[in-house]
Amino acid sequence: MEEVTPDLFFKCGLASSLMKPGTYAVAYDVRSTSPLLADAFRCGLNAGGSHTVSYGLMPTPALAFLSRGLAGGVMITASHNPPQYNGAKIFDGRGASWKPSDYRSLVNCLRGNMACSRWDSVGSSRHGAGLHRYLEWLSSRREFRDVWRVGLDPGNGSTCLTAPLAFESAGCDLEVVNSHPDPLFKGRGSEPNESSLSSLSELVKSKGLDVGFAYDGDGDRFAVVDEHGRFLKQDLALAFVASEMVKGGKKDIVVNVDTSSVVDFMVEAAGGRIHRAPVGDVYVLEALIDLGGSFGGETCGAWIFPEESLCPDGVLSSIIFLSMLEESHLRPSEVCEGVPAFHTERRSVPCQSIKKEALMRAVSSRALGWLSGVELDEVDGVRVSLADRSWVLIRPSGTEPLVRVTSESQERSVAKELADRAVALVKAAMGDLE
Repeated sequence: MEEVTPDLFFKCGLASSLMKPGTYAVAYDVRSTSPLLADAFRCGLNAGGSHTVSYGLMPTPALAFLSRGLAGGVMITASHNPPQYNGAKIFDGRGASWKPSDYRSLVNCLRGNMACSRWDSVGSSRHGAGLHRYLEWLSSRREFRDVWRVGLDPGNGSTCLTAPLAFESAGCDLEVVNSHPDPLFKGRGSEPNESSLSSLSELVKSKGLDVGFAYDGDGDRFAVVDEHGRFLKQDLALAFVASEMVKGGKKDIVVNVDTSSVVDFMVEAAGGRIHRAPVGDVYVLEALIDLGGSFGGETCGAWIFPEESLCPDGVLSSIIFLSMLEESHLRPSEVCEGVPAFHTERRSVPCQSIKKEALMRAVSSRALGWLSGVELDEVDGVRVSLADRSWVLIRPSGTEPLVRVTSESQERSVAKELADRAVALVKAAMGDLE
């Protein structure tokens, strides 16, 4: 992993332009380093002969929307990560994130001999004002019959610019916290999880609101607080929307390998089919496109409705979620009533990154005879599924020197036993490498 610098981003812009010349949309999130890095990336694109349209501060889904019909788009953001981090997300002309293979091609280009364009063939650069077009599109996605009382928590991120306007345009009555952009995300941090949403929960309870929505730093993830101010578990929210999409006619739903069986339970009850993809919304999107699926998502709150957008969009997802509540005449706390509870256990085992590939081969070999009557899935790591919907996933971390173990069962004791046995299996597989 290389440290992010303006020089690196200039080179990334140049490499992107050499790989696919044309016109690019460029935008950034609220982080203090983002405008500088966006300028560096833009200059690299121009140096390679590509033209750029700079849109300034906006959420990632807005940049993806404005990338449609162009050579692509570049969003400077570290998404839900802490404020000291930064990075770049690159989109193609469909508004879909680059695939991992595209990024590998960019890295290979960086390692080669790159030359800037001649003085008379550099690209042009201009400023754009496209956020209103995205907002008009966003606000037109769903109409509400009722006047919903909604609490919003943009988390001092870039949805401060879009979420309140979108819900006001949809006729909702709003209360908002953490509503101004802040490069340090001092209101609650950049990730909307259960431990960080106390302000939103209190707002919903004290004002008697119908629902609360929170977003991450760049707006591609969201979370739900119910009418009682309680955090709605992401698996349950995902399961509800997935089952409602199946009732709409399209049966194929895509989730990643560590998604709860509660999603299988609700989707299959509605007559749908679950397909599992590797962790990462880019893989969920790829599977959705291949299958012609109607909906896909991850339990971090990154959801994709491919007929609407090929980029996860937290504000869009919350608008659709609210419309489904209205159509089903449910309150947020009622969306998964009657669904069995599943218990999750998580473990980790230290493993040097250089050994992960060989270790996972050894884990796969041992897992074949580990439990009888199980289904083995190796789409991302090794996932062992039992007939009663219990499962355990052994998967190498993509960012840390760890192998992660996740297990789930309707019985807490079974989930714990599966996790413990999986850890023992990983350690035994390590012994095979010595």
